[in-house]
Order: sequence, then structure tokens, then C-alpha cells
Amino acid sequence: MLDALPPDARAAAAAAAMVALPGVLVVRAPWRALPLVSLAFWVISWTWLFDASRSRVLHVFLMAFAALAVLRVVRPGPLPGRGWAQATIVVAAIVLAAAVARRAVPSGTDAPIDALASELLAWHDGWPVSFEPLSPRRPFEASGLAAISADVILLSGAPAHRALLAMTVVAHVALLLGLWSLASLRMPPARAAAVAVAALLPVAAVAEGPGVLAAAFAVEAVALWHDRCGHASAFTAGACLAAGLATDAATVLGALLLALLLMRIRSAPEAAVPSTSRVPGRLRTVVWTAVVLALPLAWRAPPLRAPDAAPLAAARALVWPEAAGVVTRDERAAMAWIREHTGSLDVVCAPDVPAAQWIPALAARATTVPLRPGWPRPEGACAVHLALSGLLPLGARDGEAPSFRAGSAAVWTNSENR
Repeated sequence: MLDALPPDARAAAAAAAMVALPGVLVVRAPWRALPLVSLAFWVISWTWLFDASRSRVLHVFLMAFAALAVLRVVRPGPLPGRGWAQATIVVAAIVLAAAVARRAVPSGTDAPIDALASELLAWHDGWPVSFEPLSPRRPFEASGLAAISADVILLSGAPAHRALLAMTVVAHVALLLGLWSLASLRMPPARAAAVAVAALLPVAAVAEGPGVLAAAFAVEAVALWHDRCGHASAFTAGACLAAGLATDAATVLGALLLALLLMRIRSAPEAAVPSTSRVPGRLRTVVWTAVVLALPLAWRAPPLRAPDAAPLAAARALVWPEAAGVVTRDERAAMAWIREHTGSLDVVCAPDVPAAQWIPALAARATTVPLRPGWPRPEGACAVHLALSGLLPLGARDGEAPSFRAGSAAVWTNSENR
């Protein structure tokens, strides 16, 4: 049914299905928490996948959840309210989505590797051993955002960079909802919505996708812990923590500490907030749920990153305006040509510019440009030379006619590859 839609529409539809299910089945949860419940389930299910076919798991779970969702229609539970608070969140979500979706590729220095990881996960229909053949890096690692982007690829067939972009939009909206949930514990709904929007919009343009999603899990976990709704919410908070650890461990821990500190300040005696300890054992439920669900991370550790603090991201953006290598339309066309006209084991020689980091994800070929400091480079001679950002790669002969040219992007291939 999705095949008749354009790639971006297919990616959006697949992302919407994963956001709705299985969270919509949790009747007692507030509606603003449901997207993060769904995302936490899909992230955690990747860590427990082992050697099963991911596409088969996806289709089985989605069909089962869709059938059970009929019960939610019959017994809808608490419906979302209408008012200025909801309108503010909807408008802010549209602004966030428009700001992120206008890019051709997601922003962030780790976005090319996340797109590469999601493509390899989709290729293998499961968890591969390494990044080969697109990189000799071992062992394979992927953030939670890359994992659910791979789900979007498996469901929709969308390109990896567009699937990652769709889930980056979802991550930003999820963080907005998480901040709203947290602020609503101490403020009236309209004021809480305004605070959530004011806290997120200034940093949304520079924060990176995995960090945004991990922070959303952490903030929602704190909100669920403080809602005093018994062990059910404590279990969900533990699940969000486990999903956050699988997404970006450093950021989720930093966001968790910050959110807890803010809630402690707001819980001063003059606030007269009831204690969350009235239900015994809730803390044990949170901790044991997070520990048990995060156990597979002992042998499938996510990438270790520095915490994605907004001031650091803003400073980095000032120093390197082309963060994550914004790829032009001509350069994307050249990489698409390489993908269609070269062998899967060919190595692409390119100048060391940010756009070259997208070669493995967009062209599905290994490149001599390091994707991250310390990563090994592929062995063997270059079969393809690619000009990017107006610069020629080493070994390219400027006087020789390229096999493909689009604007300043040009591709030279060896005679046997033409």
C-alpha cells in the first residue's frame, strides 16, 4: 500500500505507525507520553532481537498491535484535551518539523554514521558483525535513533538518509512532549506548554538526533516517576531509561540528572508537592526494569559520545557552519550515480570535506575519507574518484573527461568500470 507513495511520504507513514504503536494501547497513560512509550519499545526490541529477522518481527508486532488498537477505539480511555496548551504544542511541533525536514540530510556530526548504521541494519535485516563492506570498522554499533530509522527503511523502502531525517523530526517532537509532561507536573497546562517550547526551540537547530531522542527518554522517565501513579508508571520510566541508554548513554544520564535537579528545586517546601515515596518499591521497579531491559547492551554497546549539550553544539556550529557536511543536490546526484554504476566493493576516493562523510550512506560504497577520527580506512586502490565542494580528490586527472558531472560534482572511474 505504501509503494504508491513518494519515498518521503512512505518514510513519514512508517514513522507515524511506529510512534502510534504500541503506545496507543496503554489506556491509562497520558496521551503526550504515548509516543515515547512506543519509541522505547522499538529501541529496546532491537537490543533483544538476537538473530531473528527484524522485518518479520516488525510486521508481526505491528499487525498484532493494530488489531489490539481496535480495543482502544472501543474503550478510548482519557482523550486529549483541547485548549491553548495543546494548540501551542501543535504549532511548535509543526515549526520543529518544518525546520528539520527542510534539510536534504539530517544535521549533526554523527548523522552520516547513523545513516550508514541504519542502512546496514536494513541490509542485514538484523544486527551485523561489522560495518563491512562500507567500512572496515569492527564491531558494529548503532544508536537507538539509527535502529528505529532502520525499521522505517524496512517498512517503507525509503533511502537511509530520508528515514533518518523522518525519525530526527520525531525525536524533536518527542522531546517537546517530554518537556511538556515534566513541566505540567508543577505548572498549569498553558504555562507548561510555553515553558517546554521556550526550552526546546532555541537549541533544536543545533542539537543532534541521538542526543535529542535520549534526552526525550530521560525527561519522560522523570515525568513518569513524579506522577505518583504506582508501579505501572515506574515500569514505564525504567523502560524509557533503558531505551535512552541504548540511544545515547552519556546524554541520557546528563539529562536525567538535570531533570531530577530541576524537579527537586521546584519541589521546595513552598511548592507543597506530595512525596513520590507513598507507593513503596517504585524506585526498585524503575531500577530493576532499566537494568533488565538494558542487559543486552553488555554485548551490543551503543556508540559512546560526548553529552550533546546545546551550548557545545552551538559553539561547534559557529566554528564549523557546515556541520555534518550539508550535501548539495549535485553531490547527491553524483553519489546516486556511483551507487548505480559501480561495484559494491569499489572504493571511492574523495577530498576530505564534510560532504564526503555521506558517501557510504548515499553511494553505498566505502571511501578513503575517515568517517570519524580513529576509524580505519578501507584497503585497496580507488576505483572511483569523486569531486566534492569544488575540490578534486587525490589521483584525479582534471584534464580527463569525467564519467558523470553535475555542476561542481564530478565522477571519474577506471576504464574497466565505465
